[in-house]
Amino acid sequence: MARGSPSSLVFALAVPPAQVVARLLARDGVQEGQEGVTSPGEASFDLQRTPRGFTLTTDPGGPGAWRPGSQAICEAELAEIPGGARLVVHFRMHPLTRSAFIFLTLIGLAMVGFQLVVAGPTTAAVLLVPILVMTTILAADRGRLRRQQAALRSLIESTCTPLAQPRAPAPDDPFRLTALPDPER
Repeated sequence: MARGSPSSLVFALAVPPAQVVARLLARDGVQEGQEGVTSPGEASFDLQRTPRGFTLTTDPGGPGAWRPGSQAICEAELAEIPGGARLVVHFRMHPLTRSAFIFLTLIGLAMVGFQLVVAGPTTAAVLLVPILVMTTILAADRGRLRRQQAALRSLIESTCTPLAQPRAPAPDDPFRLTALPDPER
């Protein structure tokens, strides 16, 4: 995501919640993931329905598949409001990417602790290098994560902005005085 972009979006839409998902699925490159069906390369975005809304990821590799490197996800909550639906979308790192970082950190700490006790600090430091290299490779993939988050944001904004409920128009010339103040007051 571009710097300065908020990590969440909120829309008041003029369509019911069921039509929001239908509009997303009607877009080119968006496909609904189904249990047991993998179709890598066919879609750019994978939509999964949840009880409160949906999740959307880029580069789908099938259910449960995870490609090495950072992966972005957006989680959307839909709620019915008068005249349509309220959509709240949060952008973040995919749980599998986050789990990979946590796993590597825990393995590294456990290995350092064990090696400190068994072989001493020099051996512990040397054996920590491969784990640091793997973590660095994953962390260096931030550009891919930003591109994925930007693609997800663009898809959501381009789909939902035309569906937004109208707002009251701003008054014409809100800072213009209609009458000059009396200088004798």
